[in-house]
Amino acid sequence: MEERPPSRPRVAWEASESSQESSSVLEPFEVCEVEPLQSDASWLPVYEEEEEAVDFIKDYIKNKERDDVQKMKFLRNIVTVFTTAQQKGLLEGLDTFCFRNLLTANIQVLLDEEPRDKLCTVVRQQAMLAISALSTVKVVLEDEMMSLLLASFKSVFFLPPKEELDICLYDMTLKSMDIMLQTLLIRPPASSLPENLYRILQVLLCFTSSQNKVGKERAMERIWRLIGFISTRFHHEPIGKYFQSSQRTTIVLRTLETIRDCCIDDNKNQWAKFTLEVAARDSASWLMDVERILRFLHENLKRSDSTSLLRQSFFLVLKALTNQFPREALISVLTNLPPLDSTTLDMWKVMLSFPMTSEKILQELQNVLQDKRVCRSLQAQPLHTSLLKFAMMHPTENVLSNLRDPEKLLTLLSLNSLPILWLVLRALVMLSETSQMVTDVQVLLPEVMETLQYENTHINMKALTIFKNVIRHLEKKEASHIALALAGRLLPLFNDVSSEVRECSMLLFKDLMESVLWWKKGEMKKTVHRAIIPLLFRMRDNTESVAKASAVILLACAKFLKWKQLEQLAQTEDIWKIGEYLLKQKRSRVEGYLQQSLTYLWDDQTSLRKTAVKFVAFAAMHSRDLDKEDLHMIITFLRMQCDTHPSIRILAAGTIEILQRQVQQQPASRWARLKALRCWP
Repeated sequence: MEERPPSRPRVAWEASESSQESSSVLEPFEVCEVEPLQSDASWLPVYEEEEEAVDFIKDYIKNKERDDVQKMKFLRNIVTVFTTAQQKGLLEGLDTFCFRNLLTANIQVLLDEEPRDKLCTVVRQQAMLAISALSTVKVVLEDEMMSLLLASFKSVFFLPPKEELDICLYDMTLKSMDIMLQTLLIRPPASSLPENLYRILQVLLCFTSSQNKVGKERAMERIWRLIGFISTRFHHEPIGKYFQSSQRTTIVLRTLETIRDCCIDDNKNQWAKFTLEVAARDSASWLMDVERILRFLHENLKRSDSTSLLRQSFFLVLKALTNQFPREALISVLTNLPPLDSTTLDMWKVMLSFPMTSEKILQELQNVLQDKRVCRSLQAQPLHTSLLKFAMMHPTENVLSNLRDPEKLLTLLSLNSLPILWLVLRALVMLSETSQMVTDVQVLLPEVMETLQYENTHINMKALTIFKNVIRHLEKKEASHIALALAGRLLPLFNDVSSEVRECSMLLFKDLMESVLWWKKGEMKKTVHRAIIPLLFRMRDNTESVAKASAVILLACAKFLKWKQLEQLAQTEDIWKIGEYLLKQKRSRVEGYLQQSLTYLWDDQTSLRKTAVKFVAFAAMHSRDLDKEDLHMIITFLRMQCDTHPSIRILAAGTIEILQRQVQQQPASRWARLKALRCWP
């Protein structure tokens, strides 16, 4: 059973897994024959307790022919002799015994001789236990111990991936390596722990810069587990003091880099997550390289989905970084990250999301917005950007008064930066909520409408809120013109990735229909016609509130168009009866309905793709204007879909078969087939 890292910071130390082959950074060790010095060992105090083990070690050294059984017995006897000596206080002479018999050199030879392409013996495991035993009694020089450590890492880190090895043996080997590292770390005196840790990390960090992803991942996991071990042992104090400052920063950067580059499993993700949380709790010590950390966070957030185990940890680090180094963090996001990237805006929002946005962050935001580097990057004047500080404040009369500057806001709306645009729209949302200031916002609506081009959820929601507020405050005569200009721009939002945007855009569309003056309704009808198919499909939306809103807005469309039968059918929410009515109602519109429905063949939601396959068949069989070429095109679309869902693949195959027969048959039989399609599951 896999061990999890300590939750805060308690942990029961254990090892885990990793994987694969050679590093370009480290030079290979030269394997040489070891010539032992001969001497009798009966003078050793521990000899009386472990005579057989000591004699076997000496005989092994003399013997040039060694098989795997002898190698493993040699290593086990080293563990036995040195463990007994430690437990019974019989340490005298062990350093001389170790030197005369060249034990470290012989252990290193065994590690170097192990094949790099397979793991089939416990030699590696036993060698690391032997190194642990030697380190406990401190009979080996530091340089020799580091050489053994390096040989151990090389023998394990560059093995093939775990899946290609004996998993049980692999896990045992990694567990022995972690035991070895812990023993090396805490060997007496206690004051040597920072120095021991520095030496161990020096060797491990060499492997974390390797091009070999499996080796890099294994090395990083050892570091993460060491951090967990130290946190458990010293859980009442910040553990950053045991690390060199350069190593702390490197560990954070390499952790983020490994998450980005390697496909690590959930157990390793937990250790990586724990390390990031340790860094976030002591941000002054761990998060020194602001620009590089932000870049790695951006890359990782861009790759991870909203349910990612590590996503919240990334944001935790981001908040800690902003709180510790607000000026550097804010400037870096505005000048070094892609300005029109949605992930950049996600990060910006998190950075400014502290409760009520702390005074320190607000002050730094004001300074940053007037910083020459930032203004140069934005191609803006400090005169214009300075007012955006107020966009993050509580909307008091004074704050709104400072924001009420249409000329400056107009200039800011044209900047190619989503973080700045989000601040501008936030300001306009506050202004649009007050009827006295709606006039100032109204003149900016064409520019606000243009922000929908970025297809960003946060920007879209702000823009939709502004339009909703403005329409609510205006008389019909003023609102009608806005409604006619905006309605068509809302239709793509009915299919937005965000369910919140889908629902809000539909509800706003209803407000727009109701805002149109009666003599202008003719201009609005074409847009309403184009809304019907998206609304029909969204009645099958997985988000219940969106599905409900679709039905409500479809009913409003029927009333606007004065289609009495559609009004009645919309209230039943039976999409196939509604679909049949639409296809019968006016044949000239069928092709348009068909074209709109084809886009849903690739929708993210299974329910909508299934509906699309059936509706495409409905529309194709109902239209008398479709020739063979059109039908072949529809068949091609269905074949291109290649759905991962079995029921949709079966449905598409059945539709293709029917349409292929339809190509050969007379139009008279189409309606019978249309009725048959209604009975599909």
